Amino acid sequence: MERRVDRLDKYIKFRGLNDNKVTHDSGISVGTLGKSRKEGKDITPKTAEMILEVYPELNRVWLMTGEGEMLGTKKPTDFVSYPLLDVSRAECGKAFGIASTVRVTELPYISIPGVPVDTEFFVQASGHSMINKQNPELSIPTGALVGLAKITTRVIRWGEVYALSTADGVMIKRIFESEDKNLVRCVSYNSEEYPDFEIERRDIFELARITCVIPISLR
Repeated sequence: MERRVDRLDKYIKFRGLNDNKVTHDSGISVGTLGKSRKEGKDITPKTAEMILEVYPELNRVWLMTGEGEMLGTKKPTDFVSYPLLDVSRAECGKAFGIASTVRVTELPYISIPGVPVDTEFFVQASGHSMINKQNPELSIPTGALVGLAKITTRVIRWGEVYALSTADGVMIKRIFESEDKNLVRCVSYNSEEYPDFEIERRDIFELARITCVIPISLR
């Protein structure tokens, strides 16, 4: 017998969504969808209502009972919405942690077309340390919206740009291995004004990779 979660999975596939996106958008608990797919389980009516609230095109009767069509008469929002973490310091953030304990539903949301599907949230950059004079297209200018996705593996691609959550805040830097295995070297594109420095590995709480950079003109 088809369950509510089975019908929801059809909608998720139809919209090109994933569990992380639905969880973030609706504010349901992390892991709820995965647990609901187990034999003898299903999403609760309360969970279904939370999902219906953020996906207005999804037909409530169809999701709850299987009757009718998947899509109702309401139109979907134009673009997928993303949580915007509150960041304002020169190193691209203040100490909130990439896995912030703040409820996603309490954060402001932004809707942007053409964002990579694996993007989980955005931060807004400030400062000039990541201005790349040799390759301007790689720059992260002040005011830019930076799309991020949390790292879920131990694999680090040295030399690439990451967002680092530390006790002093969140920094966006290129990272390299140090001669001292207990340290990580942080490098700015604008190395003339912002010299390289090293940070203890244990002081890096989390890493996020950059999925996109959307420049915004500040006036």
